[in-house]
Amino acid sequence: MSRTVKYLFEFKDSPSWSYELNFDKQHALIPKPNPQIKPWTALEFHKCQHCPLNSSSHPQCPVARNIDHIVDDSKATLSIKEVRVTVITPEREYAINTSTQKGLLSLFGLIMATSGCPHLDWLRPLARFHLPFASIEETLFRVLSLQLLTEFFERERKGEQSAVSLIKEKYKAVETVNHTFIRRIRSYCSGDADKNALAALDMFVQLFTLHEENDFSAIRAIFEQQSQP
Repeated sequence: MSRTVKYLFEFKDSPSWSYELNFDKQHALIPKPNPQIKPWTALEFHKCQHCPLNSSSHPQCPVARNIDHIVDDSKATLSIKEVRVTVITPEREYAINTSTQKGLLSLFGLIMATSGCPHLDWLRPLARFHLPFASIEETLFRVLSLQLLTEFFERERKGEQSAVSLIKEKYKAVETVNHTFIRRIRSYCSGDADKNALAALDMFVQLFTLHEENDFSAIRAIFEQQSQP
């Protein structure tokens, strides 16, 4: 069964932006027709060094293809510009007064996880239960839950490797994608809202890749306390 998620950006002094995202039954984003292919979206343009795709079957980077129209809207917008963002899902609506950067952070995160990038596709089940404007604690909880559910459903033994180390390993691949995309968009845009949104996504990645001592003690403490008599 397909699903639709809508994002509405309402500014006080400029036209609104509206985006309707349609997903198939596997919750993969259904690309919109794009008659004008821009050079910056080509797979080989600032291609991620660990990308397994080839340009013969994927002439465009799947993520770049799906955020192209959003980048066009936001390429000259300052990241701190105030906006009211409303997210409409089949189950509920979310609304927040925030910066353009934070609104784009939420939208980019949803699109990147559902566009078919081999290194981001593991996040697609999480995108199915999209939580706009999630806090760091909520994100940590959701990602850890995702990894455990993935292991459960796959029913595969992965040696002695823990869920935490698997997440760190996967997020290192995500980090490479984010860094490459910042360079890709920087070459095309004069504003900084979209670049800063991706940089903010990268900040979440740093939780796993830069802090190897991170043992998720804050989340673990919740369960430890719960188990006390």
